[in-house]
Amino acid sequence: MTWSLIGFSLFISSLAGYVVYTYQSTRTAIMAEIDEQLLRAAKSTQLLVGDDYHDRLNAITPEEFQHKSVQLTALAKAIDVEYVYTMVYQPPHVHFTASSYTKADIKHNKLTQFLDHYKEATTINKTAFQSTEPVFEVSRDKWGHFKSIFVPYISSNGTAYIAGADMTISQVDTLLQESVAKATLTASFFFFIAVLVAIFYIALYRRSMSTDPRTGFANRVALEQDLSKKQSQHLSLAIISIDELEDIISFYGTHVGDRVLKKVMEYFKPITSPHRVYRLATSKLVIMSDIKDGEAYLSRIIADFPKSSPVLTKPHLYIQLHAGIATGNKSLLLENASIACRQAKQGNQSICMFSVDSQDARLKQKNHLAIANILQDAFADNRVATYFTPRVDPKTQQVVQHGCSARIVTEQGAILKTESFSEVVRQSRLQSQLTRNILTQCIDRFRKSGTAWSIKLSYHDATDPQLLDFIDQELRRYPQPRLITFELDEKDVLEHFNAMAVCINVLKSKGVKVLINAVSSGLLTVSRVMKLNIDMILLDESNTTHIADDEQVFDFIKHIAKLCHDKDIMLLVAGVESEEQYNQLSKAGVDLVEGRHIATAAPHLCTKLRQLSNQARA
Repeated sequence: MTWSLIGFSLFISSLAGYVVYTYQSTRTAIMAEIDEQLLRAAKSTQLLVGDDYHDRLNAITPEEFQHKSVQLTALAKAIDVEYVYTMVYQPPHVHFTASSYTKADIKHNKLTQFLDHYKEATTINKTAFQSTEPVFEVSRDKWGHFKSIFVPYISSNGTAYIAGADMTISQVDTLLQESVAKATLTASFFFFIAVLVAIFYIALYRRSMSTDPRTGFANRVALEQDLSKKQSQHLSLAIISIDELEDIISFYGTHVGDRVLKKVMEYFKPITSPHRVYRLATSKLVIMSDIKDGEAYLSRIIADFPKSSPVLTKPHLYIQLHAGIATGNKSLLLENASIACRQAKQGNQSICMFSVDSQDARLKQKNHLAIANILQDAFADNRVATYFTPRVDPKTQQVVQHGCSARIVTEQGAILKTESFSEVVRQSRLQSQLTRNILTQCIDRFRKSGTAWSIKLSYHDATDPQLLDFIDQELRRYPQPRLITFELDEKDVLEHFNAMAVCINVLKSKGVKVLINAVSSGLLTVSRVMKLNIDMILLDESNTTHIADDEQVFDFIKHIAKLCHDKDIMLLVAGVESEEQYNQLSKAGVDLVEGRHIATAAPHLCTKLRQLSNQARA
């Protein structure tokens, strides 16, 4: 729209310039034509008077002068000038030798007589007698305001005289006004055409902006415009999703997908009239209602959609609908209905009404968005910190390894734990960026030390070729890669077993160690994980909770520890929160433990531990 206004403004400016140019060029042409007309009149006057007329000025009779005046009057009328005349200069005065007259001259008795003294003669008029070229002048005298021409001649006996012609300025102004009128009329015509074109274009533009080109129905722009105009207190809105549509488009093409959506919209159009049906996105449409109990009405017509009948017969296609319905504040209708539609799909429901639970979901969305913004700012401002969790060998009560995890420092200095942003990191595909950041910090910190440390890798990290190249480059400059352990999640390993087995072998080939964490699915899972080329298993902290008061849990962990030792795999148990748990894990033969009872994660390395129980050594 902005470019349209700019274009229209440029057109108006060009039109104004055209009017000015037309006026100036027409004025120049008219003035040139006037000059030509005056010149023609003056030369015709000289021919009519004759050259010998001025050779015998002393012999001119009143009758001959009168006869010439009649002839010159007819000439002036024919050429359309006010006066034509001849003059001689007898210093210091200019005298008329012949002259035309008008009806006004006769009426007011202003007839010029032979050799009348022209008292209003100007300097230009007098100097014209010595000129060799025609002379033009604009002057005012008792006869009026004129533009005049003086053409110099010399008779055969040497008498200098001029033949002149006058045109009133009012005549000139009339011609110029006609020119302006023509230019204005032309400009007005083009302006009128431009306004019509602009109105037509704006109408088409607004229609194209508010209409979906593929279905011909109103689009999201039209929906938002209509929502802003609604004054009703009973406004309801339904978002309907066609789940199979993206698959249909992928299989049959966009044109078939558009036909399906248009068919559904055409089904709802007559039964929702006078309300409109809108296309919201590729596979979503919207119905709005401003009647009382509109949500119930929308729910009923959506539930009545014939799901058992094919929406198209060529090709033969069936579809299922999921809908979210919201009512109330129109500024939140679209967002609330979208949340309800998402919940309908997640819960495999046909229709879901926006409720308090949906409100909680919306608050979670806002929280996720806020955390995503904090993450972006933290990456940009280098506010990602590494925290270290000590892992202790209960036999020696010495720190053997540090688990490294990320923390985000907000602009206000608050520390966000990994759990608060891990889901946002995964959803935003920021995991690789976070892993690079933490890995670089750890490499720089531990390169010149003999400290063992570990860092987590997600499935996306482990299968990202660019990140694996980055890890390879970092490990090339690390003197003791055997001190580095990469932690892989049990869930990722089980879901992508073959791919993760390859990744583990690739990592091991670089000289590092591999740990599978969050193992909690029982002996069958542990046995399967142990078949991989790994160095350590981390049991989930849920196994630790009841070890002090449940003998079966103790026996389970003791058995896992024996299996690990037989496979030359270390066993790490997390979540140690009490001295009793610590002692029981030590008795079970666990290799490493971590938890709040030992030390919490901190931005510095824990070199001194508080005194742990000696019972573990007994």
